[in-house]
Amino acid sequence: MASGFRQFVVYTKVTALFLVFAGVLLIVFMNRNYKTNFWPGAAGEQVATLWLMGATGVVSMIAFWVFSKTRRVLGEWADLRKDEEHTARQAEQEKIRQSLEERERRIDDKLRNALGDEKSQP
Repeated sequence: MASGFRQFVVYTKVTALFLVFAGVLLIVFMNRNYKTNFWPGAAGEQVATLWLMGATGVVSMIAFWVFSKTRRVLGEWADLRKDEEHTARQAEQEKIRQSLEERERRIDDKLRNALGDEKSQP
């Protein structure tokens, strides 16, 4: 049963991929002869619509890549700040722990001295 389901999923993905590829080819074929006047820096010059579509696609992919890298870097930066805060909190807790141990040691010494003095007195 699992093999049949996996086979169905694979064939569905292949069909979807084929349909996307056919759609792209259809768009390219239908726009092969169209021209446009819009192109940055080219006043009045006719440019093929396919070039405009291709440039838009490439710029979109580059923008997505830059955006994803920026998000990843900002996430790593936030993680780094959390790690630094955690390290600072641990250092502060260690300092407090050492201070409490020192206080406890001094209290123990005082108690030993006080009990030792009581035992030496008749």
